[in-house]
Amino acid sequence: MSEYLDIFSRRLTLSNTKRCGAQTASFTVSDRASGEDIGAINLVMKTSDEGLLGEVDVSIDADYEGRGYGIEAMKRLSEYAYEDLGLVKLLAKAPNRNLAAEYSLRRVGFSSLNKLSQDGSYRYYESVSPYFMD
Repeated sequence: MSEYLDIFSRRLTLSNTKRCGAQTASFTVSDRASGEDIGAINLVMKTSDEGLLGEVDVSIDADYEGRGYGIEAMKRLSEYAYEDLGLVKLLAKAPNRNLAAEYSLRRVGFSSLNKLSQDGSYRYYESVSPYFMD
């Protein structure tokens, strides 16, 4: 286990599952002080012409929003995906016009793709591994 994963596992619990042929890593976000589960973050890995990509989905319980748990979870997951799994790029989506979600994604290195979902309710973001940047 890497030093990073030791830090990661103090806040999040990792369990790997397989769904529909895609490799999925699911994490439970827990409050350090109480040990209470307060959210989840998932990473679905897929292959593409660019290499191994990951789609990230994070949700934090409403009572804990605005305390930095989502940002910390995204930072830890990004480090794990790039350093331990060797992913080239991470993709995420956030509700369109949700400034808090956009701010959180930008804080952890994601940038907007200027692309909306078909119904216009979500905006897509990407983060490129620092190891694969030109």
